[in-house]
Amino acid sequence: MKVPITRLGYHRLLRELFFLRHVVRPEVIEELQEARTGGIKIENQQYMLARERHMVLQKKIQDLERKLASCEIVVGRKFFFKQAEFGTIVVIQNIETGETQRYQLVGPYESNVVDGKLSIDSPVGRHLVGRREGEEVLVYTPAGVRMYRVVSITL
Repeated sequence: MKVPITRLGYHRLLRELFFLRHVVRPEVIEELQEARTGGIKIENQQYMLARERHMVLQKKIQDLERKLASCEIVVGRKFFFKQAEFGTIVVIQNIETGETQRYQLVGPYESNVVDGKLSIDSPVGRHLVGRREGEEVLVYTPAGVRMYRVVSITL
């Protein structure tokens, strides 16, 4: 199954992969080679730490490669009804507190609530998709039940 991602999010993952492969990996390999001079023994803590760092880096690179392979870039869509979809910017209001929040609905690989990017696979994101301005949404979150009103939707 392909995971939706914005062009910007895809390029961010690509840059991170490039950085890990071409900047971080050579440093880690050099560190590992230096540590091997002390011998490949359990007592050689420098070698054990370098080897652990190399394994973690390899897993991170493989994870990014897997994510990039499963992504599908979704470019702007035209829609006739103003409804929340992937890529749209939604302003929601917590009915209980009156607090408003602005989110862009994105895929799971680029979500970051602090930066205003909400995954369409998150509890709130799943309930917002397909909603129109003025609609109220009841969401069961890990923090409890929340009621939101969709204030506005833009591209």
